[in-house]
Amino acid sequence: MNNDLMTWLVILTLGAYVVGCVLFQKIGGIWTSPVLISPLLIIAVLWITHIDYATYQSATRSITFFLGPAQMALVIPLYKYRHLLQRYFRSIVAGVTLGSGAGIACAIWLAYLLGFAHTTIASLVPKSVTTPMAVSVSQLLGGLPELTALFAVLTGLTGILIGPALLQLAGVNSNMVKGLALGTAASLVGVSRAAQWGEKEGVMGSLGMTIAAALVAVVSPELYTFWF
Repeated sequence: MNNDLMTWLVILTLGAYVVGCVLFQKIGGIWTSPVLISPLLIIAVLWITHIDYATYQSATRSITFFLGPAQMALVIPLYKYRHLLQRYFRSIVAGVTLGSGAGIACAIWLAYLLGFAHTTIASLVPKSVTTPMAVSVSQLLGGLPELTALFAVLTGLTGILIGPALLQLAGVNSNMVKGLALGTAASLVGVSRAAQWGEKEGVMGSLGMTIAAALVAVVSPELYTFWF
């Protein structure tokens, strides 16, 4: 690949995120979130310039590589508020377990009713966890990594767009509980949204994301095998 093209695509990625952050600071609101604006800008530019996704993925591999280590930074606030985990341990684990299990079961059931191929269903099952974990589980089940990555991104975006409103309609008024739910259902994107309510809310989102990832890694193969 041309080095100039690689550099340009990296700049495009970082620039799209900066634009998203500026819009969010000036306008506010979930629809101007960098998580939503940045991918749309990148997709639009790639479409206009006729650059395929494989080329973009190869050029930005260095950025993707650091996503994993960057997530480890979430351990710091988790340690700071470890008393929350100790105090609400049973409720947190029970809630995340039920939420993750229901999400996996509903994904398999709906996909099966719609007649999706087994490969597509396997790609859909781990949609609610971080992309690296989702891709690993998907490959274990025989899914397609690219399709799983797409489902994971769409799940995260959907979670932050309609999640808060649905939780409000359900009578959930505690932002800490909302943060836990968003982290469980929308992974890192949900954690970012929860952190906008406060540090404790972001911590609860991190807890939900972490526990959900562990559960999905263990439960997904069992449910998938049981169903098929």
